[in-house]
Amino acid sequence: MTTEPPRRRRRRTPEQARAEILDAATELVARHGPDGAGLRKVAEAAGVTHGLVTHYFGTYRALVRAVLDRENERKRELVRDRMRADGQVPYADGMTRVLFEILADERYVRLWAWSQLHDGDTDQTPGTPTHLSRLVDAIEDGIHTVLPPPEGPDRARIETVVLLAMSGGYGYALGRRSWQTDLGHDPDEPGRDDAFRTALAATLADYLEGRTP
Repeated sequence: MTTEPPRRRRRRTPEQARAEILDAATELVARHGPDGAGLRKVAEAAGVTHGLVTHYFGTYRALVRAVLDRENERKRELVRDRMRADGQVPYADGMTRVLFEILADERYVRLWAWSQLHDGDTDQTPGTPTHLSRLVDAIEDGIHTVLPPPEGPDRARIETVVLLAMSGGYGYALGRRSWQTDLGHDPDEPGRDDAFRTALAATLADYLEGRTP
């Protein structure tokens, strides 16, 4: 009977180890949802010890929050890039389109929903930047690149549009399949999602550009 030689542990810098743990956690969360993973599964997938994952992130909740932080930064970069591309006009259409693109990522929506449920009891100091406020920062920056103040919308109007877009898009992303089925439609029918997003985007664009009060 032969035995396999012990696997040599690959040496990593702290930055490499942390990044690979986050990569493994992101993949597991995408495949199984935030509740379908865990510190030990992440450690196995990353090829590191459970203790090392704990060393870098402490708890599983903190690890998932770190995954969300990285995903949020990627989404903010997407917003900046799309809003600045070719001086995109009309800016309201560009803003709503990129928001819906973000919310169409069901893996990201599930991750966001999980964080809302599990971080609801976390103390938040007034004035401390949050995921949402930083996303609005990126959108505001992108809009003002296209249309500098005072021609562009103020912060309050941008925040309202983001909240409306998230309420509509986020709710639709979670319930679209059952809702479309209940209405007698095939949720996989091409163009059905686009029709909803186009209608909502037009409404939000009217408000953002000041055509409605």
